[in-house]
Amino acid sequence: MTQLRLFTPFLCMIVFMHGAYAKPAITLSDSNNSIVVNDPSVLIPSLRAAAEKGEADAQYSLGNIYQQGLSEDVNYIKAAFWYKKAADQGLAKAQNNLANLYADGLGVERDLVKAFEYYKLAADQNYPLAQYNLALAYKNGTGTEKNALRAIDLFKVAGEQGISDANLNAGLMYFFGDGIKENRATAADWFSKAATDGNSEALYYLAVMSEKGDGITQDYIAAIYFYTESAEHGYVPAMYNLGIMYATGSGTRPDNEKAAYWFTKAAENGNADAQYNIGVMYDVGGGVPQDPAKAAQWYIKAAEQGSVDAQYNLAVKYLEGDGITKNKGRAIYWFTKAASQNDPDAQAYLAELLKDDKYTEDK
Repeated sequence: MTQLRLFTPFLCMIVFMHGAYAKPAITLSDSNNSIVVNDPSVLIPSLRAAAEKGEADAQYSLGNIYQQGLSEDVNYIKAAFWYKKAADQGLAKAQNNLANLYADGLGVERDLVKAFEYYKLAADQNYPLAQYNLALAYKNGTGTEKNALRAIDLFKVAGEQGISDANLNAGLMYFFGDGIKENRATAADWFSKAATDGNSEALYYLAVMSEKGDGITQDYIAAIYFYTESAEHGYVPAMYNLGIMYATGSGTRPDNEKAAYWFTKAAENGNADAQYNIGVMYDVGGGVPQDPAKAAQWYIKAAEQGSVDAQYNLAVKYLEGDGITKNKGRAIYWFTKAASQNDPDAQAYLAELLKDDKYTEDK
């Protein structure tokens, strides 16, 4: 009988920089004077009247309504029109949101230089989101030359005003040595600042660093704590790594039920390695009731995302009819997929299956 492949105990490590632009706020008013409006369309006549008289806040609110489709379909052209009216009057939040539209080419022709200019106008007024976005522009060299030190300075200012992603990005720059000298200890300090605001990605990096003793003291209990906090905030790589720690007993007693719980959470959110691992657990009955059919369902999801181990196991299940209808053609298909990724076992089984088919044809 062809043997299934078992558990994949690899930690998930994210190696890209967080670089999402801040999105416009949904609120139609300043935080000190917030109002609840069930149907924003009722505000449009009065807002338009005020906007046409030149009131910047009304112009901004109209732009916000049109950008988010709060009264009709999203209309970026109208949003850009009203944001520009307010931006030209010096309203920082309108300048920031107009810059976002220029950066993404929404309602206006994409122009990174103009985006940078509007971010800078708003940042010079001490507007935190613009300071954050301007820092990203300096970090990535979008609309301006790269300037890592200037980016760090702006992330610091924005972070002090409550933008946790600013602290996160400063930490990532030090963690990966992005334009500055790599310094894991300094990265941990920045991640800690972001983590105090519940930033899931910062919590994740603190967990990774605690687990490996990278830049901070190795502490498995702290790693599990940070992974759990990050996972409960919805960060999928943390869910997966937490599953690995419970499955392998890294710094804790092995707990297949907890491992299966977190693998399932990550798998449901599309993590291919978690889909493969929970498939294995259903195959062997580890932490969940043995269920070859459910195992096959998870293998399919992981295999379709390119997991070579899932492709191999799925081929085996089709070949044996284990939890899925026996189908030699589908077995050959998935062995071929795995073999194309240089999996030696898949290549060997595929050669045997194709040799048998050729022998049958010759007969």
